[in-house]
Amino acid sequence: MGHATTIRIAAIIAAAALLSATAPAQTAEDIVSRMNQHDRERMSALTHYGSQRTYHVEYHGPLGNHAADLQARMDFSAPDQKHFTVISESGSETVCHKVLDKLMETEQEGALEANHIRFMLSPENYDLKLIGDDDIDGVKAWQIEVTPHANTRFTYKGKVWISKADYAVIRITGEPAKNPSFWVSNATFDYRYGRNGEFWLPQHGETVSHMRMGGEAKLTVDYGTYEIDATPSTARAASSTSHAKSTSLASTAIALR
Repeated sequence: MGHATTIRIAAIIAAAALLSATAPAQTAEDIVSRMNQHDRERMSALTHYGSQRTYHVEYHGPLGNHAADLQARMDFSAPDQKHFTVISESGSETVCHKVLDKLMETEQEGALEANHIRFMLSPENYDLKLIGDDDIDGVKAWQIEVTPHANTRFTYKGKVWISKADYAVIRITGEPAKNPSFWVSNATFDYRYGRNGEFWLPQHGETVSHMRMGGEAKLTVDYGTYEIDATPSTARAASSTSHAKSTSLASTAIALR
């Protein structure tokens, strides 16, 4: 290798290093904005999904030890309809009817439900801080700290993990910004999402509540195996291309007026 060639290679390496060093790093706002864009595209294609879920709740405290299980079928239809069918109940009747039935009603309303809190994440609703990189079950992710602008029953404070590969939320941990009930002194939750084809949907949820009267209640939700109906990616791509062409022709027509 000649001296001139060596110099050229060194110059190329130096230039590449300089470009890498000067390239602007992604901010938390950039990452979340792209996540929302990808989520809108994914959800616009998701016409229906359903699964059989298992809810388990247990309480240990001054009022004794209580536990209950409930299995329910949940079916989602675009754009925002959810229908629950209870399949079986076991354990404490009080827990089933006062806690689990209420939980499903709340989920239909969207309050702090796994999908809903994901879609509320935006710079308009939260202060966002990129705190590092992480690996969740083999998926490389950004870790972002979130603090709500307003404390409501629909907001939370905690951490969010977003996949670097496809800008999808893969985990959320935190606590409600506002206590969901007078009887709860504080609560924490941990939602994990799993990939189903090109979609990420709730996979496992765990909520721990400390009661004002004493004791602790723990709720776990296993979301089961999903059945998904969606618009094929190729059809969406063709639709997007057609829309882009139509927009381009419309813009040309306006310019020629």
